[in-house]
Amino acid sequence: MDPTYLRTVLAQWASGVVVVTTLREGGGRHGMTASSFTSVALEPPLVSVCLATDSTTCRSVRRSGVFAVNMLGHDHEEIGRRFASPADAGDRFSVPQRLSHPAGSAPAVPRWDTATTGAPVLADAVAWVDCVVAACHPAGDHTIVLGLVQDAAAPRPAPPLIYHDRTYYEGIAR
Repeated sequence: MDPTYLRTVLAQWASGVVVVTTLREGGGRHGMTASSFTSVALEPPLVSVCLATDSTTCRSVRRSGVFAVNMLGHDHEEIGRRFASPADAGDRFSVPQRLSHPAGSAPAVPRWDTATTGAPVLADAVAWVDCVVAACHPAGDHTIVLGLVQDAAAPRPAPPLIYHDRTYYEGIAR
């Protein structure tokens, strides 16, 4: 199967957009945009994310043993794009949000709180889950990371950010 063609086919699956966050060695924050996230079980409370095995995110999650999944709202497109950019693009956590400020005012810097595990969580996310790593399973060039949920919150009701065919969309209104 040609990987480029398969990517085009799989892009037809619409999914929510999340930012997976964790801690770097030395205590710094790290995060990346993902769409491969799912609830696995309620008892015990498990979720999964699929991370490229050779990525900084996967190495950091394995090393720290913790991660959070931040579910983005329709107005978080810029955050989704920023965390999808190459890792050397600067501090993604402190870059202002250009799309969410009134004309003539300074852009707002998204507020990141610290969850129970120490992982960063987006203060105005639609929802987030804070996890410790329960297991890691190799899957081709990715690793399926199972997270045992330690804490969770739904800070703000808002339509979700959806990704389909390499384009962001506003999810259904509530």
